[in-house]
Amino acid sequence: MGHGVSHIPHVDMIRQPIDKYAISFAAKNISEKVNATYSITMILMVLVAASYGCHSVNSKAINPDADTVFYRINTSIRILENQLWKQGLQFLREKRRKLAKVRSYIIVDETYESYTGKLRNKEKKHKELLTKDEKKILRYIHKYKPEKGDTGSYKYLVFAIVYGNKRRVLRVKAVKRKEKCDRFIIKTLQALEKEASYECVLFDRGFYDGLFIEELKRNKIPFIVRARISNYMKKIFGFYSEWKCYRDFEIGEHKIKGNLVLGVDFAEGKRAKWAFITNIEFENWYKVRKLYRKRWNIENVFKATDGIQLRAQTNNPVTRLFCVCLSFLFYNAWQSKNKRGTLLNFVMNALESIFEFIARTGEFYRDKLKLNLPFWDRIVSSL
Repeated sequence: MGHGVSHIPHVDMIRQPIDKYAISFAAKNISEKVNATYSITMILMVLVAASYGCHSVNSKAINPDADTVFYRINTSIRILENQLWKQGLQFLREKRRKLAKVRSYIIVDETYESYTGKLRNKEKKHKELLTKDEKKILRYIHKYKPEKGDTGSYKYLVFAIVYGNKRRVLRVKAVKRKEKCDRFIIKTLQALEKEASYECVLFDRGFYDGLFIEELKRNKIPFIVRARISNYMKKIFGFYSEWKCYRDFEIGEHKIKGNLVLGVDFAEGKRAKWAFITNIEFENWYKVRKLYRKRWNIENVFKATDGIQLRAQTNNPVTRLFCVCLSFLFYNAWQSKNKRGTLLNFVMNALESIFEFIARTGEFYRDKLKLNLPFWDRIVSSL
């Protein structure tokens, strides 16, 4: 795999809103072919142009076309995951002093991307022959269907840190079908603990599993996991708003013991029941609910990046992961720039900076670049 680091770092980093992490990520995963018609900067520009307005690469890439762009994304799932993870650890080391002055929390969550391709058919008479590439793709396809018309989905495990009023994605993993990630999560949290002190780790109901909770306890990782409300828990709930802790509550068929926190709160006149498992002691157990609200930070990350997500008309899991990682890196860069304006405007500014670099260096001229002209003219008029 070629490394095109020589082109991209020359972009003016004073005016360039994309931070060094996004630049490095692109440079290491977009190959620089010998005698290639298009520079890495040009490939990056097409990707950023597609991010602006949440378009597919196919709709924005004419010259270079989409096939050329995807061909130049020369990497693997393991390389993508490891690069983003190394950048996450590097960020924590660089910001160690700053992070020590504010309260920090780790959030672990899952997000899904639509898949509309072939699936295995259990009925032999209808079974279609799958190519080798299609079989590789199906390793990463899950049954959950995010949108109408989907045949399945890609699943990504995401680690983020909330510090002060900022958020940052630290690690992403493409999860295979039926893959268990318990040990992976534990090892990641242990590595994070060495680089930054955090108050606790927040999980939603998807992680409410007795054996996983036992692993968190055994490794002394402070956590709050939202619990699924069982019939037994419903009997405990009364018509009160007091928050209580029930110690040594047995979780699941393995009867793993944990501290169950139950309570009721009221929002907009509605009564909501809450249940959590935690290994943290609180003087007032309602604080568990208040602290868990910080988990919504990662939902805000997903919502924001959905608006700039590259839409690749390909089912290649490597390309799809590249697009997911790139959108998270844009988000991280936006956060590091004190969130000036919207994330969408931030991406537009990035596009302007790349175009300015191309125009200044003569690396590519307008008559050779055939992105759709109204879009191009809007960039020109804004400079």
